Amino acid sequence: MGFDNAYEAIIEENDEARWAYGTGFTDPLAGLDTTVPSDVDGGDLAAYCLMLGDDALIASHRLQEWCTHGPELEDEVALANIGLDLLGQARLL
Repeated sequence: MGFDNAYEAIIEENDEARWAYGTGFTDPLAGLDTTVPSDVDGGDLAAYCLMLGDDALIASHRLQEWCTHGPELEDEVALANIGLDLLGQARLL
């Protein structure tokens, strides 16, 4: 990694694992059968998943707003962890 400055490291091609959020992760659905059953409408399923993802994202944001208002440090950490879990669910959906 002989870079003269940080900008060269950022723009290095074929090295997505280090810099950008959302890169370098394994596919969470790898190895799962993701075919839609014949009796389920794919458009309806996609709309439902989008609704669930939106709900999880908004709930995550609201919990992060409340994170600093907890009466105890443990409450604040718990709210932050629940918010991060919901953010992960939203990302997956």
